[in-house]
Amino acid sequence: MKSKIYRLSVIAIMAITISMASSILLAGCAKNVKKPVLPPDVYYKKALFYAGKHDYSNAAKNFKALIENYPTYHNTQEAELKLGDAYYLGGKFIEAQGAYMDFIRLHPNSKYTPFAMYYAAMSYYKRKEAVGRTQSPLRHAKLMFEELVSKYPYSEYSKKALKYIKMINIDLSENTFFTGLYYFNASLWKPAAYIFKAVLKQYPGTPVIPKTLYCLTVCYRNLNDKKTENYYKNILRTNYPQSKYAKMA
Repeated sequence: MKSKIYRLSVIAIMAITISMASSILLAGCAKNVKKPVLPPDVYYKKALFYAGKHDYSNAAKNFKALIENYPTYHNTQEAELKLGDAYYLGGKFIEAQGAYMDFIRLHPNSKYTPFAMYYAAMSYYKRKEAVGRTQSPLRHAKLMFEELVSKYPYSEYSKKALKYIKMINIDLSENTFFTGLYYFNASLWKPAAYIFKAVLKQYPGTPVIPKTLYCLTVCYRNLNDKKTENYYKNILRTNYPQSKYAKMA
């Protein structure tokens, strides 16, 4: 009787073990089953449909599926560009910048390359930080805009880029001035003057220049350098006579 119970127990344990192994195997197989690849036109039409509905996440998924599965399809190049658009319009600016840069790399002579360069730069610009924080995205945007203007000076996107370059220079000048102001408020006159002179050199013509000149006069006044103080004071009063900083100086 005992041996019969023992044999039944062994059989039950073996059955449970086989069942568990089968479940694990089936689960593993299920994970390895690839989703069926749809015809290229289906991906493309689905992507356009979702884009039209402002569902940019699903639009991007279908454009990406088309690109990955049909790299030589006649609409793939357009899909590569529209993938960047879907990310950009969906607020995913890092992904958008990557998609546009991929298009530029793959199609450097395309008539759409200026468009891709412009929106790659805009993808950086959209990620700009507040004054006082890192300005790396703005600097990258400026470099991309400048490259666009250099390579395609007559493009409509170059005209737009020039406006953004001016705006970026204003943002960067204010950020650099803010750094100088930190030293200025701490009465660290030499490092403050160094930063303010960098503002004058790198960002001429920006709105921050009058107060930068004023701060330089104060720096050199406190450094007992009357000659340099008067130098910056004269520039301020000559070039910006109506500025409140000229009157303060």
